[in-house]
Amino acid sequence: MAKAKALTYEELMALAKEHYNEGGDQTYECWEEYQFNDYVELFGPITKKKALEMFRLDKAMYDDIAATAW
Repeated sequence: MAKAKALTYEELMALAKEHYNEGGDQTYECWEEYQFNDYVELFGPITKKKALEMFRLDKAMYDDIAATAW
């Protein structure tokens, strides 16, 4: 099985923009390159699969918070 390709910061931002309304907005609007580099240093490379999972989690948390707002 081939190893998944690690995304660069620019590739992550492009993917986040592409999935902006599916949770990518958090990454696109909030992550700076140094934060990306810190994440990769601490947790390892970000693949497309991992990024999409991060976007889904961000969206789920946002939706949960929005559902409890009055």
